[in-house]
Amino acid sequence: MMPFSGIEAFINRQLAERYGSRRGFVRAYWHRLLYLLGIYGKYRQIDWSAVERVVFVCKGNICRSAFAEVVARSVGIEAVSCGLSTIVDAPANKDAVRAARELGFDLEDHKTTPIMYLVLKKTDLLVAMEPWHAVFLDKHLYRQQHRTLLGLWLRPASPCIPDPYGLSPVYFRTCFTYIEKSVYEIAIQLKKARKSRHQ
Repeated sequence: MMPFSGIEAFINRQLAERYGSRRGFVRAYWHRLLYLLGIYGKYRQIDWSAVERVVFVCKGNICRSAFAEVVARSVGIEAVSCGLSTIVDAPANKDAVRAARELGFDLEDHKTTPIMYLVLKKTDLLVAMEPWHAVFLDKHLYRQQHRTLLGLWLRPASPCIPDPYGLSPVYFRTCFTYIEKSVYEIAIQLKKARKSRHQ
């Protein structure tokens, strides 16, 4: 039988690999529960036929939203990304660049954009990484673009994609894999809408 210290170390390693940390685990499952209770249902109600551009939003625009943008562009989606709390023209995080490269994407040329520097359009779909990002957008943006949470398009849905900044390379890869899968699902929804619009 594995000693308690060994079991604890195993659990901590699993949590770090899948959620980044114990805190990330708690937040992910809390928001998953809220989703099951219908709290985030409004973020699934999107008129895909009205979407012309996808705007990915996170805090710093150096990891998650930056990666989501390059994935979206790789499948032909018009996309940009921005941060709620960032500076202008900072590069992507080095760990993010490495993790993106491992998955076949290039973040070397990425430059950060604060959300206030972005000219938003009525036909934009704002895609947040965490529920607090979406709540911030709800409170501070007057124009009512569609908003959603990227992880709602995962299977199973995971409304909160914890920030990988400063965490292990393994979690970076896990996080970016979640993002990649979610972006591909958004691409499917947009493709279906465009197809039906032209029929």
